[in-house]
Amino acid sequence: MNNVCVRAPAKINLGLRVLKKRPDGYHEIETVFQMVSLFDDLRIEEGGPGIRIESDRDDLPCGEGNLIYRAAELLGRESGRPPAVRIRLCKRIPIAAGLGGGSSDAAATLVGLNRLWNLGFSRGRLMALAGEIGMDVPFFLFSATAFAKGRGEILEKLPSPSPPLWILLIHPGFKVSTAWAYQSLKLGLTIEHKNISIPKFFVAFPGEGRIPLENDLEKVTFKEYPRLKEIKGTLETSGALHVLMSGSGSAIFGLFQDKDKALSVQKRLEQRKDLSVYLVHTLSALPA
Repeated sequence: MNNVCVRAPAKINLGLRVLKKRPDGYHEIETVFQMVSLFDDLRIEEGGPGIRIESDRDDLPCGEGNLIYRAAELLGRESGRPPAVRIRLCKRIPIAAGLGGGSSDAAATLVGLNRLWNLGFSRGRLMALAGEIGMDVPFFLFSATAFAKGRGEILEKLPSPSPPLWILLIHPGFKVSTAWAYQSLKLGLTIEHKNISIPKFFVAFPGEGRIPLENDLEKVTFKEYPRLKEIKGTLETSGALHVLMSGSGSAIFGLFQDKDKALSVQKRLEQRKDLSVYLVHTLSALPA
């Protein structure tokens, strides 16, 4: 085998609670991660020198700052095999949109190189390495649906929605910095945690009130980017079961039980040239 192809799914946050700032500078969070059927594709080939990343996106750095590069470098160091690989990335997940594309690409790189080099590393060992790359990276090696706490690295499996939910992902065409969103958040001033019962249509929450389907980062992000609030309002009047910003944005999603209803809303929103609209569904298993 001299090449492998791997898929990297996007995620959404079905609720995000920011609890406190930690001594290490990060924030303590609680969230529910859910993988969805929007994928980047990676083709990894043997051949050097070093690590070469090629992408179909001009605005994506392909050097050492890319999480794919860091993943390949780390696995090479851990395995004692200096990487000499060419990685071609077909990028479909919007960048800096709260959808975890970079983290998912890094996790897929670990999986792909483990397979290409026939290392036989366990999923647990890959997850430990993933935690050195970024907080969200271990999730993409763990489960399609998970409750996360700490910095996002403490994970617990949850049952995935059954039957799958249909999701309209709306991307407004601009990026939002995760670091900026957390730095701008004023804990205790912008957050009012409410006792909200979990909607009955979503079965991944085993108990009422565990984490509300709210996103604490919406207030600060919507203040800076009011168009996101307008997009959310549009989806809320479309018949979606629930509408939320994913992560720190800029993607907004609406949940639907009925595909035909989601398709009808998609056709209407696609008439707006300022938006990219994706119809996807929740996943119940990791990509093969």
